[in-house]
Amino acid sequence: MSKGSDSSLPSRAPTRLVCFVNGIYANEIGGGDVYFAHLARGVLATGRPLHFFGGHVLKEYLERQGLPLNLTLTDRHKGNLGDVTSLRGQFRLLFDFVRRCFGTLRKLGEVRPEDYAYAMSDFWFDAIPLVFCRARVKILYLGMMAPTLWEVISRGRPDVPASRLASLYYWLSQQISFRLFRLCRQGQVTYSHPDMKRYLQRFGYPETNLTYVPNGMDVAAADAAPERKEFDVVWAGRVHPQKGVDDLLATLEWLGKRLPDFRAVIIGRSKTVLEPKIRQLGLSENVVFTGLVSEAEKFRTLKASRVFVMPSRYESWGIVVGEALASGIPVVAYELECYRPVFGAFARYVKPFERQLFAEAVEREVREMRAGRNYLSGMDLASLKRELSWSSAQAAFCKLLGSL
Repeated sequence: MSKGSDSSLPSRAPTRLVCFVNGIYANEIGGGDVYFAHLARGVLATGRPLHFFGGHVLKEYLERQGLPLNLTLTDRHKGNLGDVTSLRGQFRLLFDFVRRCFGTLRKLGEVRPEDYAYAMSDFWFDAIPLVFCRARVKILYLGMMAPTLWEVISRGRPDVPASRLASLYYWLSQQISFRLFRLCRQGQVTYSHPDMKRYLQRFGYPETNLTYVPNGMDVAAADAAPERKEFDVVWAGRVHPQKGVDDLLATLEWLGKRLPDFRAVIIGRSKTVLEPKIRQLGLSENVVFTGLVSEAEKFRTLKASRVFVMPSRYESWGIVVGEALASGIPVVAYELECYRPVFGAFARYVKPFERQLFAEAVEREVREMRAGRNYLSGMDLASLKRELSWSSAQAAFCKLLGSL
């Protein structure tokens, strides 16, 4: 060994990453929760330890995801929230977030100066603890751009409800989070869609403090699922005006009249709301509800379908579009601004929000698929799957951690 060699010295252990995750309040998870789980697995694979701050529902989430229970609990019990879509339910949910935020602040001394800290969302209940903790490296994640104040007032964006209250809250929360986080001079912001970069720069963040960490597609799970067509169309999502549920129902009604032996499947916890409407349309024998399913079962259902329908009126990225494409099934979607920068020409786009044109476009793709013709067969889908795999997202996030 040469005199100047230090290879005999023990290597320095990776710095702990502390994650503030106060926003998970129910067992049903969304795209942001899936994104976080995959990033967490990527971090663990590099040997970096994780520690979480969150509530009792987060504990159940970690157990389901097989993530380590290195957890500081920020509430005493699960919230009894009931229907969070009602006005009273919204205020119950707000209180639920408040108690976990204060629970985090009370235990913020557990965060060490040498730690790295990450806020799983840009909501105030994760951003405020991030700003005031002692960690020397702080990372805030932007998953979706809130509507502008004018879009809230004028209902200029399709996801703004008539009451405007939830959207006003979201706008205010994001303004607080990103303006407050600017106090952290070395703070880093990650974002999941290319268009978000300009949005963040308007808050005054320099390009050197911004890192693109895209959403991904679970290519391995999609490839492992068997391909056996049972359904003509599939939809996955929550019941919300933003998701274009009325357009979905109109499309199902159209297909039921136009296609013999038509069958559809709906993934997610939507049966209670949608089944009575499906019954009114006379489609009870044509539509199957899966309820909540595992990741493996979700991909089995996607691959058992011919066309994925995406009538959403607003999305920040559209993870489920990526999952459908990873499963090799055509996607028909309204041409929202978020899709082409990510998916290019891999989806079939329809002028927003022409409901009849949408239904007809879905019918065409179903007929093509029934005839054995899949437009994706002539495209380089493998390159899209490589570019948007979760391993690519994990690599981007871990590269950022390694550079700080």
